[in-house]
Amino acid sequence: MAYTTEQLRALDQQHLWHPFTPMKLWLEDEPLVITAAQGMHLIDSEGNRYLDGVSSLWCNVHGHRVPEIDQAIRRQLDKVAHTTMLGLASEPAILLAERLMKIVPRSLKKVFYSDAGATAAEIAFKMAVQYWHNVGRPEKNEFVGFAEAYHGDTVGAMSVGRVPAFHKPYFPLLFKVHFAPTPYVYRSDTPDDPGAVKEKCRAALEAILRDHGRRIAAIAIEPIVQGAAGMIVQPDGFLREVRRLASEHDVLLIADEVATGFGRTGRMFACDHEAVDPDLTPRASPAATCRWRRRSRRNESSTHSSASPGRGKRSTTATRTPEIRSRVRRLSPHWNSSRSMT
Repeated sequence: MAYTTEQLRALDQQHLWHPFTPMKLWLEDEPLVITAAQGMHLIDSEGNRYLDGVSSLWCNVHGHRVPEIDQAIRRQLDKVAHTTMLGLASEPAILLAERLMKIVPRSLKKVFYSDAGATAAEIAFKMAVQYWHNVGRPEKNEFVGFAEAYHGDTVGAMSVGRVPAFHKPYFPLLFKVHFAPTPYVYRSDTPDDPGAVKEKCRAALEAILRDHGRRIAAIAIEPIVQGAAGMIVQPDGFLREVRRLASEHDVLLIADEVATGFGRTGRMFACDHEAVDPDLTPRASPAATCRWRRRSRRNESSTHSSASPGRGKRSTTATRTPEIRSRVRRLSPHWNSSRSMT
């Protein structure tokens, strides 16, 4: 049975609740109904084409119906779509991890698969707390976040991000976080002096660590640029200063590269711009993962899990990224990567 556009809209409005969408306005509107896509374009139920300017919310970084990706999914489906990683190893997950380790900062040693950016951030927060528990310092269970930050919409991610426009109804659910000011040069008191803005924010962060460092597990930062806040670009050297302060005060550094990783800032990862090695780094698209650098001196088992980490077709899809990026580099000499997945 072929549905008309009007029928699809009616069913949508009857049954679906859309994310971050004022549903009263949605019900009064006539939304586009997407039924296909090709390359950089979405195609609606009437055959009209639209440029997918947000990469389907940053997820389709290579576009739609990329032959290498589609073929990889079909090949994997002929083998197996999904097996658990609880007690079993998975060939595609193993091969993807081996490739990922070639491009991440060399200090990072382990990959933990997740299923979305927010859950990857959530895993990073849990791993940070678990690390300090394992080494006999369970009192280090608090976090430092930055004003205007966004890490996702799970409870931990909302706690450390806490954007009022998105999260205000849920504030009573959230755990305690120490917030440092973001070096937002354009909106600062000295927009013509990025150095002064950087120093003011650095000093504020240092004061938090000096007063509360004995209880802080980690600092969480979107490196180089805050995305959802409005593309706030940090002054040169700020990320490097955050890394230095984290090390001096024996606090882990979580670099949330969900929005900045895999070439989106001109290098493979935003941390590469300032040669910063984080302790934990959530990343997503083409693969939602959390990477870890430190070794616990005690039981290293992870106490986090989900039903579908390292799913076969996802891992196989992500392993096609090197071929695609290689083609992009040939077409665009300005795309700069400090390391190669090949």
